Amino acid sequence: MNRLRTTAVALVSTLALGSVAAVTVPSAFADNHKPAPCSTQVTQVDKATAKLDSLAAVFAAHPTKKNKRVEKAQAQRVAHAAKRLANCLAA
Repeated sequence: MNRLRTTAVALVSTLALGSVAAVTVPSAFADNHKPAPCSTQVTQVDKATAKLDSLAAVFAAHPTKKNKRVEKAQAQRVAHAAKRLANCLAA
């Protein structure tokens, strides 16, 4: 009788915990909030600027033609990202 009671208690508690978890998990992972309107553009500008700064620091020791082209391309990426951010903030 003791074994049957233990099994029944385990089964009922598992069922109860499972139903509670099934109710709370979807609401916990629900993404009801929207990010700030221009947060992705701000992130892109920050990343591009950080990359440009790191490239400038690395390439300062070895200024080659290829390095200058890479640095110029990154500067253009920063400019385009800044333009997208300005357009977003203006909207």
